[in-house]
Amino acid sequence: MQAIQARQWDLAEQLAGRALAMNPQSYEARQVRALAPFYAGRPVDAMPHAEALVSRFPTDPFAHSTFGLVLNALGRTEQAIKAFRRTVSMAPQHGISWLNLGQLYLASGRPGDALPCLENAIAHGAATPEALKLAAECALEDGDLATSVRHLRRLEAAAPPAARWRLLGSITWPPMVDSREQIAARVAEVHAGLDDFIARPQPIADPLHDVGATGFYMAYQGFDDTALQEKIARAHRLACPALEWRAPHVEAPRRAGRIRIGIVSRHLNNHTIGKLNIGLAQKLDRERFEVVVMRPPGARDFLAGAFEDCAQRVVTLPMDIFAAQRAIADAAPDVIFYPDIGMDPFTYFLPFARLARVQFTTWGHPVTTGIPNMDYFLSTRHAEPQDARRFYSERLVALEHPPSFYYRPRPPEPLDLRAHLGLGASDRIYASMQTLYKMHPDFDDALVSILRADPAARVVLIAARREGWNAKLRSRIARAGPDVADRVILMPPVSLPEYLGALRSADALLDTFHFGGGCSSYESFGMSAPVVTLPGERMRSRITAGLYRHMGQSRWIARDAADFVRLAQEMAHGDAAGRRHWIEEIAEGASRFLEDEGVVREYEDFVEAALEGKLARDA
Repeated sequence: MQAIQARQWDLAEQLAGRALAMNPQSYEARQVRALAPFYAGRPVDAMPHAEALVSRFPTDPFAHSTFGLVLNALGRTEQAIKAFRRTVSMAPQHGISWLNLGQLYLASGRPGDALPCLENAIAHGAATPEALKLAAECALEDGDLATSVRHLRRLEAAAPPAARWRLLGSITWPPMVDSREQIAARVAEVHAGLDDFIARPQPIADPLHDVGATGFYMAYQGFDDTALQEKIARAHRLACPALEWRAPHVEAPRRAGRIRIGIVSRHLNNHTIGKLNIGLAQKLDRERFEVVVMRPPGARDFLAGAFEDCAQRVVTLPMDIFAAQRAIADAAPDVIFYPDIGMDPFTYFLPFARLARVQFTTWGHPVTTGIPNMDYFLSTRHAEPQDARRFYSERLVALEHPPSFYYRPRPPEPLDLRAHLGLGASDRIYASMQTLYKMHPDFDDALVSILRADPAARVVLIAARREGWNAKLRSRIARAGPDVADRVILMPPVSLPEYLGALRSADALLDTFHFGGGCSSYESFGMSAPVVTLPGERMRSRITAGLYRHMGQSRWIARDAADFVRLAQEMAHGDAAGRRHWIEEIAEGASRFLEDEGVVREYEDFVEAALEGKLARDA
């Protein structure tokens, strides 16, 4: 074991081999013979020795622990979980094994199973910063905000500097909330926490590494988060002034030639952001613009390849925020387009710096950034209320066109939802094909009203891959409508072709409240499927209505929640002739924004005018 402790893997392996030759029953030698190649990065070589270890010592908990480590390194997660479960059943006081088991559950997308393991790790001597942080993350994913914040408070003492946990605890928000009351209480807590941090700021050397979170889930809660987003940005600026670095080329005279536009996102691949922006990247006039794709390393897929193919240059950004600032500056962009600020911590911190003469964002994540160096927010006049400017720290530019060039999806094979879900011919399907964290308690009430008004109604939602989210929504629906909750169906996730094929088999498609469809509305209209929508105060709830208005249509835009329920029933009860007419209307109207190069020309004119300082004040 001394060679293992000295990290001399080859020597440890040799010594263990000699010891086993003399005494095949040696437990220590068998352990070292399995662990040495594992630590040396050769789990395949370790596996036969790990198997021999558990075979010879089946009642030893740490034999199973070693076996679990090797299984996990080989990607055999479920078998590794079984091995560590055996370990903790034999040695329930061994905190590190509980920690390993919790990490495995978390890696397999089961935070609800991970949390009690991590709590056991903390209770049995493994209250490491890693265990506390993972427990905080698991509790949050499972909707237990109080437990998450409690662990973050413990981290203030356990893992200095305390500032990182103080700020993270202030902005933490659960993906799925319990109630409107929880939302109101948490809004007050976040304001108070941020006000305290701004009044008593502490340094944070690397916000990406030390905090690594945004106010993402706040956007779905139905309140005006403009002030909170500004406070979050201000807190980071006070904690880390280096975020606001200025690139040298911004101060120098601009070089002659085409406008160099950098497109910066982690999600320039088969993701909502990739789908919304590949058309713009491909269609920009190359006589006027040079396109540079800038993104961190990631998996390559067909859309990632499409971005690379259309770019004049691709810059792979290092996963260090300050090195990434320099890498972008080295490319000397005139303009930077950030499609989705707030969706990802890495790209969230980049526009704090002045890395181009003009920096702008749009509705990839349809929320103001609160960042002073973000100059413009691109939207469309059809999706904005009259007093929209109060919701933006940036200068709002409301285009005539929706600010995405979206390719019409190819018609897939139809998916009959009734057959897929085992429903009867007389059942009426009201489907909302949105991610569960868009489901606000106000939307729960609307679903309950639909179910009570239509005895044949079945509400179909797409289940989350995290069971804790599904349980949270089921609990809310049961409280809102205990008499109808059994008619809400959480459908397991399906592939994109199946999802598209299902859109027209629902009797009514329902947009969510407060934060509605974006990409999904493009997809629904691309399938000629109408959607009932209720626009709210802010653009994030008005995109579907904005697309309708761009089409010159308003039939399925509700005035209030009661009207939403009425329109949903009207759509669901439509006869065959009526449905054909609605489909034809949508098919004709959607051609006004799907694959419309008018948005590309308007986008080009905006970029050029912004760079030249010629934008009208009422743009």
